Amino acid sequence: MLTLFTVIQTFRGAAAVIQRNALRSWMLLHPEVQVLVFGEAEGGLEACWELGIHYDAEPELTALGAVRLDYMFAKAQKLARFNTLCYVPCDTLLLADFCEALNRVEALYPQFAMVGRNWDLSVQEAGSIGEAGWESRLRRATEREGRPNAAEHIAYVAFSKGLYVNDLPPLGVDEPGCANWLLWKAMTERVAVVDASEMVLAVHQHADVILQLWGEGEPGGERTEVRRLLRKHLPSVANAPLLLTAGDVVRNRWYRLRHWREWVQRGSVGAKRAMRGLRFHFGKIGKTAAEEAEKTEQESASRSVR
Repeated sequence: MLTLFTVIQTFRGAAAVIQRNALRSWMLLHPEVQVLVFGEAEGGLEACWELGIHYDAEPELTALGAVRLDYMFAKAQKLARFNTLCYVPCDTLLLADFCEALNRVEALYPQFAMVGRNWDLSVQEAGSIGEAGWESRLRRATEREGRPNAAEHIAYVAFSKGLYVNDLPPLGVDEPGCANWLLWKAMTERVAVVDASEMVLAVHQHADVILQLWGEGEPGGERTEVRRLLRKHLPSVANAPLLLTAGDVVRNRWYRLRHWREWVQRGSVGAKRAMRGLRFHFGKIGKTAAEEAEKTEQESASRSVR
């Protein structure tokens, strides 16, 4: 069915609860699910033994101590028992609708990448994963308390085996923009890239503690170089050429408009300046037109008097 893989952080306090929740939700997706965990972290070995998960405690690291992207993707595809893999941060909950969406995409495309955005939800609201009715409670809590993230925050990257084999850079997995780089890579490979956000609820758990699991690392010397590589390759979920809907997979014909709308909604400085410029421009045109109309009316009145 599916091989999921991730990077873990220290199993302590809220971070332990968040990561256990995520891992348990993945194990409940389907009887035929394989989970691979990378990263040497306190309490990680014990948690993986408890859940029956493969644990790679000695991955190749960057100079800053982050698990390397190229190593993790190569090792995951080597260990995978299935032809479909998915990278997910270890703070993200997945539900049954993820497998339903994945099955639909797999049936249509032999080579693909499936991505989606997530919703933010407090770990306290997430509740106990695995108890009877937990998915329904989680959906209600997300509708009530959750907040959708922008399209740049990619919740998962599911892909057909063999897609990410060559030319992966030795980036740290916690590097900002890594998931966006993977999306760009899939788009350049001319495979089907599908945005499943409409059909999949992926829940990002948050707490006072910040997990550096997917591009939330602090800047540093090595990251300055990395960001130069990433800066020109940062598509978002809104740029995916295909959309998974309730009825079918359809072309995302308005992806440029969707991306621009996301940009405006985030309130970026550039977008605000653009909107101010448009208002000024059209306001100026409107003012000029009104002045011309008034002038014409005055001239007509003058001629009538004569």
